[in-house]
Order: sequence, then C-alpha cells, then structure tokens
Amino acid sequence: MALAKDKKKFFGDNIFDLLSIIPVSPAFNIFRLGRLARFFQIFRLLRLIGLTGKLNRLLHTNGLIYIIYTSIAILVIAASMYSISEHVSYGRSLWWAIATATTIGYGDISPHTFIGKLAAIFLMIVGIGIVGMLTSSLTNLFIHDHADDRMQRILDKLDRLEKTNQQLAAEIRELKTDQKKMK
Repeated sequence: MALAKDKKKFFGDNIFDLLSIIPVSPAFNIFRLGRLARFFQIFRLLRLIGLTGKLNRLLHTNGLIYIIYTSIAILVIAASMYSISEHVSYGRSLWWAIATATTIGYGDISPHTFIGKLAAIFLMIVGIGIVGMLTSSLTNLFIHDHADDRMQRILDKLDRLEKTNQQLAAEIRELKTDQKKMK
C-alpha cells in the first residue's frame, strides 16, 4: 500500500489482502490487548460463579497441586531425555512425553534407545499415577461437598426440632399450671 500510486483504488481492490495481514502486522499489535481483556473477563466470571474456589480446593485435595508440579517437571525431564537420546526436536519429544504420560500413546513416535525406553517406562508409571490421583481427588471433592451439604441439612433439621421441642415443653408447662389453677 505504501508503494501504490492510487491508494484509494489499491485499498478497494485489495481489501481482503489487507484484512488478512492484520493479525500478523506489528502495526496492529495494540488490538491483541483486547484478547487479554477478554481473558480477564473470563477469569472474573469464573470467580463470580465460584469455580475458582472449587478449583483451589480440588488442587489442594490429597496434595494434587504437588503431583501436578512434579508431573510437569517429570514431563520436561523425560522429553529432554528422549530428545537427546533419540536426536529429535524438543517439540516432538514433548509431544511424545505428553502422549505417553496421559496413557494415550498414539504410537506415531516411539523410543529406540535404552534411555528413551527408560524415559517411556518412567512416564507410563507417572501417567497412570496422575490419572489415578486426579480421579481420587475429584471423587473426594464431590463426596465431601455432598457430605457437607447433607450434614448442614441434618443440623438445620435438628435445630428446628429443638425449637419445636422447647415450644412444646413450654406449652405443656402452661397447661400444667392452668390445670393446677383449676383445681
């Protein structure tokens, strides 16, 4: 557009070409801040709904947060081991490590060296542990949430019964005093 003699005609004839360069042109980086604002709106919405509290409780149930940190470290180390031993790119080895740890294991990439196979065994064991730990943490979270709700309902019913019992006892006392007065 800078080299065009008739800029209006160039703009009209090449509107789709010009629109297609917007996402990659450095001149339009300011619009990427809109994505960041959307991210914060989603985070605020999650906070308002209360999901962040539940997510925080889930991460701290059974020490799941520490398992996640450890798993990420193991993924990075195993991907590095695979990348070095198999002479492949780190991106490809990270893909392999994630697919292996999540027990998906597509089979599109497999280790051929001893170190690569050792990393695979390690990732398989860790992956099964991660899936089991996540499952138990989710189950534990739901069970405790429902148990707490049930316990609160039971306590509320007991409070109502206690108040009703006190009212009935007061009425019985009144009836006894009325009966004594009548005699």
